[in-house]
Amino acid sequence: MEAIIRGVRGSIANPAPDTAFYGGNTACVELRADSGALLFFDAGTGLREAGDNLPGRGECHIFISHGHADHIMGLWFFKPIHSPDWIIHLHLPDWLAHLPDHFHEAGFFPVPFTMLGGSVLRYPVRSGETVSIGEGRGKVSVEAFSVRHPGGGLGYKVRADNALFVYSGDHEIDGTAEARAEAESFLRGADIAVVDAMYGREDYAPGWGHSAWEDWVEAAARAGTRNLALSHHEPRRSDRELDALDYRLRSIVSGQLNVYAAREGMRFAPSGLVPFTRFGSDWLLLFLEEIARYRDINAVLDRILAKAREITHADAGTIFLAEDGDLVFAYTHNDSLFPVDNAYKYAYATVRMPISKQSIAGYVALAKDSLNLADVRRLPPEAPYGFNSGFDESTGYRTVSMLTLPFFDKAGQVSGILQLINSLDPRSGKPCPFTASMEFNARLLAREVSSALEHSVLERKGIYGILRMAEVHDPYETGPHAERVGSIAAELYQRWAEKQRGTPDRERIRYEKNRIRLAAMLHDIGKVGISDLILKKPGKLTDKEFSVMRGHAEIGASILAGDASDLSGLSRDIALHHHQKWNGRGYPAVEGKTPEGEAIPLGARITAIADVFDALVSQRCYKNPWSFADALDLLRKEAGEHFDPVLAECMLELRDMLPLIYERFPDTPQREDSEGAET
Repeated sequence: MEAIIRGVRGSIANPAPDTAFYGGNTACVELRADSGALLFFDAGTGLREAGDNLPGRGECHIFISHGHADHIMGLWFFKPIHSPDWIIHLHLPDWLAHLPDHFHEAGFFPVPFTMLGGSVLRYPVRSGETVSIGEGRGKVSVEAFSVRHPGGGLGYKVRADNALFVYSGDHEIDGTAEARAEAESFLRGADIAVVDAMYGREDYAPGWGHSAWEDWVEAAARAGTRNLALSHHEPRRSDRELDALDYRLRSIVSGQLNVYAAREGMRFAPSGLVPFTRFGSDWLLLFLEEIARYRDINAVLDRILAKAREITHADAGTIFLAEDGDLVFAYTHNDSLFPVDNAYKYAYATVRMPISKQSIAGYVALAKDSLNLADVRRLPPEAPYGFNSGFDESTGYRTVSMLTLPFFDKAGQVSGILQLINSLDPRSGKPCPFTASMEFNARLLAREVSSALEHSVLERKGIYGILRMAEVHDPYETGPHAERVGSIAAELYQRWAEKQRGTPDRERIRYEKNRIRLAAMLHDIGKVGISDLILKKPGKLTDKEFSVMRGHAEIGASILAGDASDLSGLSRDIALHHHQKWNGRGYPAVEGKTPEGEAIPLGARITAIADVFDALVSQRCYKNPWSFADALDLLRKEAGEHFDPVLAECMLELRDMLPLIYERFPDTPQREDSEGAET
C-alpha cells in the first residue's frame, strides 16, 4: 500500500507563490494497493495532476466525501474521465447520487456528463457500508463512516496489504468528549491517516466543520496511529507558516506516532514517509548557506549534485563544466555502481566531449534550456539529439529517465551542465520519469547555485594567478604540480579522517578536505621571495644557498598570514611547516626549536607527504621520474622518521587513485621565452 498526497488545501485552491512548496490544490489523496488497485479519495483540483501521470488505459475508483466544490472540482479535469480506454468507478454518498448531473445542469461544465469519453460507473455509499475491490489476497476493503461537517459527509477506512489507511474527509473535533472519542475511533490502529487539520487551536473557528491539528495529534497518539498527515490547510496558510508547523511536529514523540504537515507529492507506506529526507520550503535557502562555506570546486560540485539528486530521487548524476568549446566531466554520483561516499574517486576523470547535438548534454548546452526525457532509449526519430549508450554498455548500468539542465554564468553563458539519471520510484526502486515539480525544483537549484559554482571557478583561477608568480621564479612550481599536491593532500586527509575512532563526521570531513586541498596548493608560495640565482641554479646548492632556500617556508607563512579568509591559519601552517620531519630534524625552527611528531600541524604533515611524492614521480632536469611503486616504497621506509607513520600507511591505500590524479593534472611542456628563461 502506498498513499500519495495530491491536494492539500481546503475551501478553495490557492496556487500562489507563497504556497507553491506545500501546494495550492484542493483535497485529493491517491492510494495504490500492492495488487495494482488504484483509488482516489476526493476529487479536488489535485486530481487533475494525478490524472496527467497515469497511463493511457486502466481502471480506478474515486470515493467522494461530500459535495462541496473544493472536493469535486477536479473530477471534470481528470484525464481518464475523457478517455474511452478508462473505467472509472465513482463512489458517492447516497444523498449525492445525482451530483454530476446537477453540476452540469447548473452550467458549471460545457459538456454533459453523459458525453464524457470515459466509462463512468456510479455507486451510492452509506455510512457503515463496505465496498470490496478485487478478490483473494489482493482484496481491498473500503469502509465508509459518518463525519461531523455541515451538510454531512463520509470518511473512509481502507484495509489492504495487511495495513489500514484512514481518510477523514472534512471533520470537526469540536472539543466535546464525544467528538474526541469519535476521532480516536476513526484512527485506531491506522498505519496511515490523512485528516482535515485546517486550523490550529489559536485560530480554530467552531461550527465551520474543520478541526485543529492539536486535537488530531492527541487522538492519534491515543489510538496508536503510526503516520498522521495533517491536510486540508487553510488556503491562506503560507509555506513559511506550514514550515513552522512541520518543525514543531518533528519534535512530537509519542509512541510510534509520526506527524507531518501534508505536502503535495508526499508518499507514505505503512512504515512511514517514503523514503527520502524530510525538508521544508526553506530548503534552498539552507542549502545556499551550506555551500557558502565551501571554496573548493570539488566540494561545491559534490554538494550541488547530492542536493539535486535528493530533490529528484535520482539514482545517479553528473556535472560537466564548459571549457574551450567542450564539456569536461567534473563530478559524478551513481548509487547503483558505487557508494556516494566513494564518488570523490571519480572527480579526477579526464572525459571531454564537444558541445554538439550528438549528445544530450551538448544539445542542452547549445539550446540553453532543460530537457526532461522519460526514456532515453525511446527517443523519437526526429529528435535533434542522441543518447550515447557507451557508458551503460561498459558498466552494465541501464539509463532510462534523464533530466538535463544548464548552469549559467553572470554573462548568461552556459558554464556547466547538470545531468540527473533515473528518478527512482520510492516503492519499487525502478526508474520512472522526473515529474514536473522535480524539474521545477532542479531548475530553481541550478539557477541559484550558478553563482556559487562561478565563485569556486574564480577562486581556483585566483590561486593559479598566485602560482604563476611563483612559476616565474621556479619552473617546477606550476599549476599542475600544485593541483596534484592539493588533490593528494585532500584524499590523504579523507582516508586518515575516516580511520579515526568513532563514527566518521562526514560533514566535518568534507569541509576540512575542502580547506586542505586549497591550502596545500599554496605550500611553496614563499619561493616568490627567493632569488632566481638560487632557484634556477643548475648545480648543487652551497650550504649558504640552501639556508636561503629554506627561508621560503617563513616567507610563505608571512604572505599567507595576511589572508583574511578561513584558510588563513591552515595555509600559513602548511607553508611554514611542510618541510618539518616526524623525527624533529626538519625546518624551520619555531621559537628556538623544531617541532616533531604530532606537534607538527596535521595539514603540514599531510602536505609533506604529498609534496615529496610528487617531487619523486615528476620529471626534473636533475633526475628521471620515479615509478609510483618506488616512491610509495620510500614513503613506507621513511615512516616514523621523515613522515607521520599513520599518514604514510594511509598514502599506501591511495595507490589506485594516484594515477587518476596524474592523468587529470599532467605537467605541461615548458617553453623558452625570447631571453631563454623558462616560463
